[in-house]
Amino acid sequence: MANSIHLRTPSVTANDGRGLALRQIAYLRTVPDGPVDTLITRLRNDVAGHPIEQQDPRLSVAGQITVFALSGQPLKVRSVDAGTNVVLPGRSGEVLQRWDARDNHRFTTYDHQLRPLNVRENGTPDIETFTYADCSADPGYNLRGQLIEQSDASGTVEFHSVGMTGHGLRETRTFHDGKAFVSRRAYGPLGTVLTQTDAGGHQQLSTYDVAGQLNRVQLQINGQSTWQTVLQDAQYNASGQIIEQQAGNAVISHWHYHADGRLHRHFAHKGSGPVLQDFEYKYDRMGNITCILDHAYTPTYFRNQRINGHRELTYDTLYRLIRATGYSDAAPSDNLGRPQPTAPDDRRNYVEHYKYDHGDNLVKTVHVRDGTSHTFEMCIDSASNRGVRCKPGDPPPDFSRLFDRAGNLQALQPGVLMHWNRRGELDKVTLVDRNGGSANDQEYYRYSQGERVYKRHDTHTTKVSHFHEVRYLPGLEIRTRDNGEELHLINLSLASGNAVCLHWKAGKPPRIDADQLRYTLADHLGSVSLELDRQAQIISREGYLSFGATAWMAARALIEVDYRFLRYSGKEMDVTRLYYYGARYYACWLGRWVSADPAGPVDGPNLYAFVGNNPVNHVDVNGEAKVKWPTVADINAGVDRIIASQNASYSKNRQAIATRHMKDQMSQQVTRHIEILGLTKERASDAAKQLDRMGSGLDVALAATRRTLTLIIGKGISYGVGVGVGIGAQALGAVAPGVGNVVGAGLGIGAKIAVSGLIDYVAERTGMSAPVNLKTSKLTAKKIIQKAEYKQMEPFEYLKAKYQNMKPDSQKSQLKFSKEAATQASGYILKSALTSMPSEAVSAIGTGVAVLLGLPEIVDETMGALSDKSGAKMLEFERQILGLVDEIESSNATIHRFANALSTTSIGGIDLDDLDRQTRHTTDMLHGLADTVRHHRASQKAAA
Repeated sequence: MANSIHLRTPSVTANDGRGLALRQIAYLRTVPDGPVDTLITRLRNDVAGHPIEQQDPRLSVAGQITVFALSGQPLKVRSVDAGTNVVLPGRSGEVLQRWDARDNHRFTTYDHQLRPLNVRENGTPDIETFTYADCSADPGYNLRGQLIEQSDASGTVEFHSVGMTGHGLRETRTFHDGKAFVSRRAYGPLGTVLTQTDAGGHQQLSTYDVAGQLNRVQLQINGQSTWQTVLQDAQYNASGQIIEQQAGNAVISHWHYHADGRLHRHFAHKGSGPVLQDFEYKYDRMGNITCILDHAYTPTYFRNQRINGHRELTYDTLYRLIRATGYSDAAPSDNLGRPQPTAPDDRRNYVEHYKYDHGDNLVKTVHVRDGTSHTFEMCIDSASNRGVRCKPGDPPPDFSRLFDRAGNLQALQPGVLMHWNRRGELDKVTLVDRNGGSANDQEYYRYSQGERVYKRHDTHTTKVSHFHEVRYLPGLEIRTRDNGEELHLINLSLASGNAVCLHWKAGKPPRIDADQLRYTLADHLGSVSLELDRQAQIISREGYLSFGATAWMAARALIEVDYRFLRYSGKEMDVTRLYYYGARYYACWLGRWVSADPAGPVDGPNLYAFVGNNPVNHVDVNGEAKVKWPTVADINAGVDRIIASQNASYSKNRQAIATRHMKDQMSQQVTRHIEILGLTKERASDAAKQLDRMGSGLDVALAATRRTLTLIIGKGISYGVGVGVGIGAQALGAVAPGVGNVVGAGLGIGAKIAVSGLIDYVAERTGMSAPVNLKTSKLTAKKIIQKAEYKQMEPFEYLKAKYQNMKPDSQKSQLKFSKEAATQASGYILKSALTSMPSEAVSAIGTGVAVLLGLPEIVDETMGALSDKSGAKMLEFERQILGLVDEIESSNATIHRFANALSTTSIGGIDLDDLDRQTRHTTDMLHGLADTVRHHRASQKAAA
């Protein structure tokens, strides 16, 4: 049968000359030897190879149109399912602004490291804020540069300590109502959780084998001294697949695999007791499960039927599930609410048939049970994949009212309204709308960074109101009710499946054990089929239809069912009957999601289809993408992908580090270049003035006066500060004679030197200390670059560099050093000799001495300015100027090499075109100065 269905139904892809897909052709057959439908998906790519249009076989227009930036980043996406979304990125690809299909506008602000700081929504500031630790944070907690606080609509989270792997070690979550909870974790070098202390003070201890695989879990409840073993041991095969697990209730689970890694059998038992669960799986050649044999089920007979517990599954040529068999205790329904135990005396076999349109929408489900058919149909929008439940004879649905522009369903059923927040997250479901007569019955939710952290269910009568509140914390759920009940639901992860501990802080209901441990047994999808207690006694059983609705359920006590939270695919079902997956909510009775896929068409053009309509072989971890149940080949491929991803990530990180380093180098080069340009302009301007006044007595006198006043003012200020500090330090002499006097004098001299250096720093930056005479060495490339590097320094770095360079290894350095030493020595001698004079007088005399020591240099400059330079000196000066031009152009070329490597035209707000213009202006100025020198030299020659 399978061969006749799949005969001559290949998948064909037509590519263009670039190897990009233009058409994807699939051949659909649903019955043996039946007709074949040709389904064509049309694709269009732009000149850069980006997919800009995608049209499925059903719709007459493109289901998604994308506009890309030159960098390949999507800017605008128009989807018939999810509406139009627009993104405005920054220069580094960060999302600055975002507009969704409902006209919500999000604006994100980043710091200079591209870390988000705050988010503004629709003009409302600080919807989200992010705070990072600076260099003042205690390094012992590894917080420097780390996120230490984030706030959003759910409240705030504070991170008090971060491990070496980057995981938070201690955090405090404060909810919107002000209640705060502290959680602690310790991690191993591979990022695995070693110990955890949840917000209730309960501790978990996890150990791993040499391969890093979990093999033991222990629990210590707050206030108790003993540790309970929840997982005793776990064994794995060479492919990393679990083969045996021994839980804390002594139940041993076994897994057997085919040679290709597909799960063959999974069974569990306690000692020599009866088998608790035993599933055997059969597959077709494509790896799809065709039969699930339940060997633990005891066959029953009812209404001339033998119910053996087995399930058979059939697929079409697109590998969509089209037929499934099994058993149920009642016909399925569309009623909301969590399932309750069913009547086992009405257990019968069923057959379900599934029909899809050419857009992968599940349009009809026929449930046949004991000859009676129950048909459920969906009406699908002709212009999109939005759909709602309908019955024959119903008027055509108004999809513009039933869905918002972003593709979010507005009502689960008539009167059961759904409200969505500005992030596209389900905010509230109104279960009973009393039209303002009294409060509505509703369930509402709060999220933090896309994860649900809080929910509350309110119900009301004419006399009393009730609530059930849940706070989701790391490893713990705190569930409270209006009757005073407070339950700590401790979640424990096992090697396969999980366990929960029900610890009541207050209000424990009757007929449930205190600190009840519940162990789960699941099928291949992670759907919880059994709950067992500490003694391996069955608490509850549950079976599921193919798309997740409950087929049957049994429990030993009705009260215990109220505390069964995880069901199909290991997910939590809310009172709305919706399964919460993370990114989205799933309606199992509809077989589809209630909102469009936020990840886009990763599973195909239909953004509502559930796991490709193959729910027996695929799972969805978080509501964004389907994952096939793995084989060894899948695992190996997955390992290869992980390794490749890690290598790519490592390469990407190295590239990012290299890029960041290159950006830093470019930034430093640009800053250095700007300083060179500024210094060159300043000194070229000074040189031009010096050339003009060369030989002019009046101009030289004015310049000499400026230099002298700068010297007098600078020395006066520095001496005044030095003496003032020295007087203040004289108290040391009174306390410790001798040593105190020496220290006080040292402080005064040190302050004077520091202030003198700072005044020189200011004078150089303002040009007040420019020489009277033309000093040709001032415009050499070496001196300009050295001074430019000085100007990049902070004042105290400049001071240090200046005095380090005053080593007496040349005649000029010796003169500078001698002058500075003589100045300092004279000040110290005056202060020591004239002890009876006021400090102000000593300061004045010291200033005069310093000025006298500096005057010979100014006099020498003045005399030099009154005479001409030699022709050879001026020729060398011209060559120095042209050499500086070459150095400036080389510096600018280096900047452009960085820019080309980084594919950028600006950095730090500096446009390279503007920098080029400034560079040309400076080099033109130097060429003009060289021409002036040349003319001056020619005039000298002519005069001679």
